[in-house]
Amino acid sequence: MFIMKVDQNLSIVFLHQNYKQQFFELFKSNKLQLSRWFNWPVNFQCEDDFLQLIQHSLFEYARGTSLQCGISYQGDFIGYIGLTKINPMLAKAELSYWISKEYQGRGIMNAVCRQMIRYAFEFLNLEKIEISIATENIGSRKVCESLNFELEGILKRADTLNGKVVDHARYGLLRNTRVKD
Repeated sequence: MFIMKVDQNLSIVFLHQNYKQQFFELFKSNKLQLSRWFNWPVNFQCEDDFLQLIQHSLFEYARGTSLQCGISYQGDFIGYIGLTKINPMLAKAELSYWISKEYQGRGIMNAVCRQMIRYAFEFLNLEKIEISIATENIGSRKVCESLNFELEGILKRADTLNGKVVDHARYGLLRNTRVKD
């Protein structure tokens, strides 16, 4: 099993079928919060939906196009982090993450992102990581800015969230500008 230790309590855990129940329970308790920033929660109703998601992520991992993981704190899943749209030709990927509301504001996401960024640059040999965030998602934008991501622009009318058109802040982090540990 793939596990990246972040610290003594915190790990990044590769999503596997064995975690479908834990991940579904985490999702159920955070569905309202997730629905503010993502469209996908409306499509997930049961554990089998998460099994299909995990199986699809394993297929994408085998193709080399994504790495999707859970965030484990003291053995319990508390969030998600992933690299998607991995493009070896351009040596870049997109970062995506979310964390359960009760764990926000503790620096956990910052630490987990640092570890995933290190993995992306040092192991996957990527040159750039990108992220697109609804402009109103101030918490996620603060995480990006604390990690030295550069705001590359605002994409107008980039998405709809629950029927509302939103703009996205587009951030990028180049390998040679990342914050050193």
